[in-house]
Amino acid sequence: MNRNHQNEYEIIDAPHCGCPSDDVVKYPLTDDPNAGLQNMNYKEYLQMYGGDYTDPLINPNLSVSGKDVIQVGINIVGRLLSFFGFPFSSQWVTVYTYLLNSLWPDDENSVWDAFMKRIEELIDQKISEAVKGRALDELTGLQDNYNLYVEALDEWLNRPNGARASLVSQRFNILDSLFTQFMPSFGSGPGSQNYSTILLPVYAQAANLHLLLLKDADIYGARWGLNQTQIDQFHSRQQSLTRTYTNHCVTTYNDGLAELRGTSVESWLKYHQYRREMTVTAMDLVALFPYYNVRQYPNGANPQLTREVYTDPIVFNPPEPPSGAFCESFYNIRAARERLTFSQLENAIIRPPRLFERFQALGIYTGEARLNQNSAPTNYWIGHFIRNTRLGDSTTITTNYGTTNNRLTNFIPPTTSDVYQINSISSNLASALSTLFGVTRAQFHYGSGIIWSYVGQNNVLPQCHQNYNSIEELPNQSDEPTVRSYSHRLSHITSFNFSVQLNNPVISLGNMPVYVWTHRSVDLNNTITSDRITQLPAVKASTLGAGAIVVKGPGFTGGDVIRRTSVGDFGTIRVSVTGSLTQQYRIRFRYASTIDFDFFVIRGGTTINNFRFTHTMSSGEESRYESYRTVEFSTPFNFTQSQDIIRTSIQGLSGNGEVYLDRIEIIPVNPTREAEEDLEDAKKAVAGLFTRTRDGLQVNVTDYQVDRAANLVSCLSDEQYSHDKKMLMEAVRAAKRLSRERNLLQDPDFNEINSTEENGWKASNGIIISEGGPFFKGRVLQLASARENYPTYIYQKVDASVLKPYTRYRLDGFVKSSEDLEIDLVHQHKVHLVKNVPDNLVSDTYPDGSCRGVNRCDEQHQVDVQIDTEHHPMDCCEAAQTHEFSSYINTGDLNSSVDQGIWVVLKVRTADGYATLGNLELVEVGPLSGESLEREQRDNAKWNAELGRERAETDRVYLAAKQAINHLFVDYQDQQLNPEIGLAEINEASNLVESITGVYSDTVLQIPGISYEIYTELSDRLQQASYLYTSRNAVQNGDFDSGLDSWNATTDASVQQDGNMHFLVLSHWDAQVTQQLRVNPNCKYVLRVTARKVGGGDGYVTIRDGAHHRETLTFNACDYDVNGTYVNDNTYITKEVVFYPHTEHTWVEVSESEGAFYIDSIELIETQE
Repeated sequence: MNRNHQNEYEIIDAPHCGCPSDDVVKYPLTDDPNAGLQNMNYKEYLQMYGGDYTDPLINPNLSVSGKDVIQVGINIVGRLLSFFGFPFSSQWVTVYTYLLNSLWPDDENSVWDAFMKRIEELIDQKISEAVKGRALDELTGLQDNYNLYVEALDEWLNRPNGARASLVSQRFNILDSLFTQFMPSFGSGPGSQNYSTILLPVYAQAANLHLLLLKDADIYGARWGLNQTQIDQFHSRQQSLTRTYTNHCVTTYNDGLAELRGTSVESWLKYHQYRREMTVTAMDLVALFPYYNVRQYPNGANPQLTREVYTDPIVFNPPEPPSGAFCESFYNIRAARERLTFSQLENAIIRPPRLFERFQALGIYTGEARLNQNSAPTNYWIGHFIRNTRLGDSTTITTNYGTTNNRLTNFIPPTTSDVYQINSISSNLASALSTLFGVTRAQFHYGSGIIWSYVGQNNVLPQCHQNYNSIEELPNQSDEPTVRSYSHRLSHITSFNFSVQLNNPVISLGNMPVYVWTHRSVDLNNTITSDRITQLPAVKASTLGAGAIVVKGPGFTGGDVIRRTSVGDFGTIRVSVTGSLTQQYRIRFRYASTIDFDFFVIRGGTTINNFRFTHTMSSGEESRYESYRTVEFSTPFNFTQSQDIIRTSIQGLSGNGEVYLDRIEIIPVNPTREAEEDLEDAKKAVAGLFTRTRDGLQVNVTDYQVDRAANLVSCLSDEQYSHDKKMLMEAVRAAKRLSRERNLLQDPDFNEINSTEENGWKASNGIIISEGGPFFKGRVLQLASARENYPTYIYQKVDASVLKPYTRYRLDGFVKSSEDLEIDLVHQHKVHLVKNVPDNLVSDTYPDGSCRGVNRCDEQHQVDVQIDTEHHPMDCCEAAQTHEFSSYINTGDLNSSVDQGIWVVLKVRTADGYATLGNLELVEVGPLSGESLEREQRDNAKWNAELGRERAETDRVYLAAKQAINHLFVDYQDQQLNPEIGLAEINEASNLVESITGVYSDTVLQIPGISYEIYTELSDRLQQASYLYTSRNAVQNGDFDSGLDSWNATTDASVQQDGNMHFLVLSHWDAQVTQQLRVNPNCKYVLRVTARKVGGGDGYVTIRDGAHHRETLTFNACDYDVNGTYVNDNTYITKEVVFYPHTEHTWVEVSESEGAFYIDSIELIETQE
C-alpha cells in the first residue's frame, strides 16, 4: 500500500453501521503501576501473575456480596486494560484463565447470582426464579465448555499438531454456538427481557466472553485449517455482535435509569448508586468491546475511560438506626422527605459535561455548631474551593461549593500525585429542635505516600458518626497494596449545602461533600508511543474551540464527546512524544454526523490531513453504535517536537446539523511490518479464490474479488518480493480467466450496446460506458437519472440453452455509488433488489495530469477496510447500502415449450437516481437439493399450471384476434385490404390483440414475455392493415392521429384523445373543418364517416367537387346505424355514401348546426365497379 499520497482516508466502520468507542490510553508517568515493567517483555510481565488467577479479595469459601461484584467488575476491566497494551498473542490464554476464575471463583455461580441480587436491591424488583434458574444453568454450561476450549487451546499452543488443532477448532465452534443459543436468556430474549435491567451485568460479562472468544478466529483460524472466507465470516460476525451487544447494554442501562428516576432524595440515592455501579460493572466493559478487533488493533492499544463516577454523598446514613440519640439518617429526616427533591440533589452534585480535568488543589472552610449555648462546639466541613487544570494547560480553574465566607482551615497545595483514597467521617449533631449534618474528618491518601487530613473539633455522640472509605465503593483493580492497585483517582469534589426550617424552632441544615473520580487508565500526559496505537479522546483537549461544546457521550464511548453545529475547531490536544521525531504516524478518528463536512487535522500550524466525509445518521436520530464511523487517513506525518499540539476542525458543512467527535488515534507506521502484512494479505486473497485442487474458483468468489486480489498483488514490492509477486500474479491471471469462462453474461465489458444480435445488452439513452477508474480494473457502467416517465435501463437475456434445470444462479457486482438503482433477475418469478449505496469511497486519481494512472494500492486498501465493515446478510438480497451485492435466482424444469432464460435488468426510474457499477457476472452456484429442491419443484408445478391457464386464455384471444385480422384482408398474403372494412374494424382487431396477456415481463422496458411471439405476429399484420388503409384513403390524416395536420380548421375545432383514440370535436355551430383532396374523376368513391352527435341540431360531413356536385352525411342524436338500429348520443355510428367526382379536385367539409359533433374517422375510398 502506498501511504504517501495526500488527503486519503480509510473507512473502518460502515455508514449504516457505526462502531462503539475505541477509547485508547496509556497509564500516566506519575504513579504508573507499570513503571517497573518498562524493560520487560510480555512473557516476563505475565510471570508476575502466576498460574492461578482466583482473586483473593473474593474468598471462594464465603458468600459473594453486592460489594464483591463491584470488585469483580473493576478487576476485570483493569486486567483487560493491562493486556490491551500488548499485541494479541498466545498469552491471551492467561486472560481467559483470569476471567473464568474471577467470574466462577468457587466453580459455582455465586458471582453471577450476586450480580443479580445487587441490582434487585437497587431497583427494588425481584427476578423470576425460573428466569434466574435458566440463566444460571446456562452460565454453568458456558463455564464448562469455556474451560474445555481453554484447555484445548493451551495444549495446542504448547504442542501444536493437526489433531489438537482440529479439537480446539471443534470446541471453538461449540462454544460459539452455545453463546448464540444462551445470550437471549440473559435479558435480550422474550422470556427474560422483562428482567433485562437486573441481568445487565450478566449480559455484559457474557457478551465480553463471547467477543473475546471470536477474536481467536482471526488470530488462530488459519492455523486451525479455516479458509479465509470462514475467517472473514467470523470477523464479520464479531463486528455485528459487537454492535448488537453494545446497543442492548446501552438501551438497558438507560431504561434502568429512567425507571429509577423519581422525585425524593431517597430515590435519588438509588438512582445515583445504580449509575455508578452499572458503569463499573457493565458500561466500562462495553467501552472495551471494540478492542477485540484484531485487524484494527493488531499490536496493542491503550484504552482510556474518561467518564466520571461519583461516590455516595458523605452524609450520616447508617445501615441501622442508632439507639439512645436524636440522630438519624439524612434520607429519613422530615426535612429531606418533605422539602428536598431529587432534582435539587442531581443539579447540585452532578456536573455538566466538560473537557477532562485533573485535580490540583483543595481548600476547606470550617463551620461551627452547638447543641446549645453551653455545649462544646463541633467543627465541620461547611464549604470548599477546588482547583483543576486541563491536560497540558497550566491555567487553573477554581470552583466554589457550600459556604466559603467562613475561615479557611485546611489547604491542600498543588501536586502531581494522585489522590486515590479518601477516608471520611460523617456526623449528625442532633437535638429535639435541630439537626446538623457535616463531615468532621477526612483523610486524603496520595500516591506519593502522603496522607493529608482535615480534622474538626468533634463533640458528637459516638453512635452518631459514620465512617466512609472510598475504596469500598470503588475497589482496587488487583490484590496488591492500594497505593499500587487503586482503580480511580480523585478529579473533583462537589457538595450539596442545605438549610430547611420546618417550623419554629425546628431546623435541619448541613453540607454533604461528594467525591468525583476518573479511571486511572487515563494518561494525563497524552503520551505518544512508537510501538502501539495511542488514543486521544476529544475531551482531553486543553482548549475547546469557540462554538464547540462537550455533550454527554452515547454510553459506549467510555466518556463524553464534543459537538459542533458550525464550522470551526473542536479543540487543541497537547501531546508528549516519547519516540524519535523521525517516526511516522497516521491519524484515525471516530465521529458521528447528521451532515457532510470537511475534516482537518493540524499539527502545530501545519495541516497534515483533510478530506470530506459523509453523514452517518439522520437529524434527530438517537446515537447508537452504528451512528459512529471510524476513518483513517493514509497520509503519514511526523511530529516536529517532543511537546507538540494537534488541532482538529471542520469546514464546508452541507447544511444545518451536528458533528460529534469521539476521539482521534495516532498509529505508528512500521514500513517493514506493513510490507510483510501486504504480502500475507495478498497470499490470503489469492489462495482464497481457488478450490483446494486449485483448478477452479470457489463458488462464493466474485469477479470483483479476483480484481481485488490482482490489485493487492500489484502493490507488492518488486525489490523485496519479486518471486512471490510473479507467482501470485500468474495465479490471479488464471483466476481471472476462470472467472470469465464461468460468466454466463454475454459481453460483460459492455463493448456493444443495442447490437443487432438477438441477445446481448439492450439499453435506453442515459447509459455511459467508461474505461476503468479508481475502483474498477475493467469497464464501468453508469446509469443516469430518469427523464420524466422514461427510465434509464440496460438489460440482457441469458438464453435457456446455457442454463440447467433446478439450479441456483447468482448475479454479482460492485457498486461504487447509487441511488434508487433497481436490479432484477427474472425467470419464472422476479427477484428484486434496490441499491442505495453511499459515495463513501475515496478517489485516488492524479488531478495534475500525471501519466501514472490510478494509485490502486491505496485505493484497494481503503475500499477493503470499508467493505470489511459492511454487514452482509446471508440471504438472496443483501443490504441496500453495501458496495458488493449478490442476488440469487433458481431455475425450474426449463419447460421446452417456453423460452425460459434469465433476464438481468438494471434500471433507474427516479429523477434523483443514478448508479456507477461494474464487475457484473451471472454464475452457476450449484444444483438444488433437499428442501430447496422440493420447494422449487412445488413452485414450478404451480407456475406450469398457471402457465397452462394463461395459455388457454391467450389461445382463445389469439384465435378471435386472428379471425378479426383475417377479415381485414381479401387474400392470404395480406396484400389487399377488404374494401368493406374501415378504421373501426381495424381498431376492433387491435383491441383484441392488445388484450393478449404475458406479452412483456417488464412493460416499461418491453422485455419479451411468453406471449411475445404471437403478439408480434398479429401486430405485424395489423400494421400491414393500417398501412393499406392509410394508402387507400384519399383523406390525409383521416383518423386525426396527427391532430389537425392536413386540415384547415377554425379556432372552435380541436382534436381530443381518449386512450389510443383521437377524435375531431366541433363544439360551436360556426366551427368548420375542411380538406382539399385530389382524386380520379369519374371513378366510384365511398365516403365513410364514423361519428356521433351530442345535443340538439345536426352534424354534417359533405363532399363536393369543382363542378358543384355534392353529397352530405347527416348525424344527429336520434340516429340509426347502417343496420337500422337506434343509437343514443353516446355511441359512434358509421355512415357512408357513394360519390362520383367530376373533377380532379374535391373538398371534404365538416360542420354542425348546434351542440357538439365528434368525428372518429373520415374515409374516402376508391372502389371497383
